[in-house]
Amino acid sequence: MRIPFAIRAAVVTGLAVCAFGRPAAAQPPPPPAIPRGAQVPLLPPRDPGRPAAPEPVGTAVIRGTIVTSDTGSPVRRASVTLIPVATPAALPTGTPAAVASAMLSNGVPVQGFNSGRPKSATTDAQGAFAFTGLPAGLYRVSASAGQFSAAYLGMAYGAKKPSAPGSSDPGTPIQVADGQIFEKAVIALPRGGVITGRVTDENGEALARVQVYTMFIQAGSARGRRMGSTAATDDLGQFRLFGLTPGDYNVVAEARANTFVQPNAPPETEEEKVGFMMTYYPGTADEGAAARVRARAGAETPGIEIRLVSGRLFHVSGMVTDSQGRPAARTSGNLWKRLAGSTGVSTFGFSTDEQGRFQMRSIPPGNYRLAVQQRPTQFGPDGSRGEPGEVANLTLTIASDVDNLMVATSPGATITGQIYFEQGPPAQMPQAMRVSASAVNPEDMIGLPTPQPAVVSPDLTFTMKGMSGEYVLRVGAPNQFLKAVMLGAEDITDNPREFKNGDKVTLVLTSRASTLEGNVTDAAGKPSADAALIVFADDKASWRMNSVRTRRSVVGPNGRYQVTGLMPGRYFAAAVSRDRLSLPPGGLDQSFFEQLAKEATSFVIGEDEQRQVDLKVIADPGGA
Repeated sequence: MRIPFAIRAAVVTGLAVCAFGRPAAAQPPPPPAIPRGAQVPLLPPRDPGRPAAPEPVGTAVIRGTIVTSDTGSPVRRASVTLIPVATPAALPTGTPAAVASAMLSNGVPVQGFNSGRPKSATTDAQGAFAFTGLPAGLYRVSASAGQFSAAYLGMAYGAKKPSAPGSSDPGTPIQVADGQIFEKAVIALPRGGVITGRVTDENGEALARVQVYTMFIQAGSARGRRMGSTAATDDLGQFRLFGLTPGDYNVVAEARANTFVQPNAPPETEEEKVGFMMTYYPGTADEGAAARVRARAGAETPGIEIRLVSGRLFHVSGMVTDSQGRPAARTSGNLWKRLAGSTGVSTFGFSTDEQGRFQMRSIPPGNYRLAVQQRPTQFGPDGSRGEPGEVANLTLTIASDVDNLMVATSPGATITGQIYFEQGPPAQMPQAMRVSASAVNPEDMIGLPTPQPAVVSPDLTFTMKGMSGEYVLRVGAPNQFLKAVMLGAEDITDNPREFKNGDKVTLVLTSRASTLEGNVTDAAGKPSADAALIVFADDKASWRMNSVRTRRSVVGPNGRYQVTGLMPGRYFAAAVSRDRLSLPPGGLDQSFFEQLAKEATSFVIGEDEQRQVDLKVIADPGGA
């Protein structure tokens, strides 16, 4: 994100100029340094021995039944989850959609609400469930068939269809008043799709114990993600992948040799240097040449024959040391294969001996990431939380044998910072504020610890340790929105940064954020309640889900939406199907935003402004 020079200067000097050049009143300077030992009248320290606030209790009841959509039979032992959307002492005036939208548009509770904790229940022999003692409020209810009934897919109450893997169609919230009994929460679970087939070698011979799995392909995206189902072939080379959400998949087969060997093992034979590669249906090691397979609800897609590709395999050997140059004895690590266009990964583990040495064999060629984490200490000498342990994270291209690889771990960087409220600290300071580090590409950090969120002290300063890798920083507070993250005079709000020891940052919060609202209609011009909404900046550098200029929201039953917390600038807004906006682990990719920007509505919003933009639902690619 690029912030105009005037705003950057305002953050650094304490003067405020809005994004469009309009002068504003002088803002309070950053909080002065507080002498050590001084009494700070901001946040009283929380007593760790103080018990947590009791769970709110009421007199409302939500009852229902879980059945199968194909036969209507009750689902016994189904898992049912109730999530409070809003449980205030008395709901404010307004429709349930308006309340839910306000709660969900920023992913944080609205001030004055007690969201409570999720509750769970198990259905009886008639598929019935009940949640009692509920405070008045809004709730979402979802169900899954349970561990031993995987043929049926999970659903939420009011949802139209099962959503894509790894996401959740939130369905329709249920509003109850004190003493009210809602007993019409019927959820019909659909039967998932099935893909069956066979795996053979280059001669057509059946291969047993081959791992076969699916990679779901998001609508409008070329990027697959490893989700759906996993199976192993039987003695006839056959596999059956079941419980699949309807949609397109890549089907992948892996026949793995034993990759872990002792560091002093004798050299491998020529026969051991040739083996099977990760193979995509119908029989290619190239992800781009893979054929897609469609799974249909309640139907079987048969005849998926995969012929495994064979080729040269390689070995990797080396040594791991810590930041002091000492051998990292008995330390575990992983080699993660980086796939060209997807979030799926293939993992090969190793461990070091007493001298810190390691060796792996039968590694297919490709691009990898090698990750090592030394064992963390549980507690410090004073009983405080221990250190997270040193880590190493490096990229590795394997096209031949790799010998004598030296891997050095590091404790990561330690940074400090402060929180600056642009309009001055609020009258009632939020308790337990935390600054978190978010990886822009989570798949690049798999196998490594995420830095622990840093607790903001009463003097509005914080310290964060273990910063290994590229991160963006985030902080939240009621009725406040993150405007900028400054490293000196440089704005790094949406620019992932590999921090260095001693870096000092300032996180600027503002209460003068803008709101976008409007109506969503379908192709027939009628209010649409089945859509999801996304707002994103026209700056391509911010085209990712963890940008402060990207917001999601729900559309209420009356077709109304509201998105709060927008900074001044030019944006796109789009209403799409809920499935299209489901999130893979690494977030929606650039190709998703690129395609959506061609169809979205463009608008400009100022500071502390309320805009109305009406939208029509954009059809999914290919008419899905």
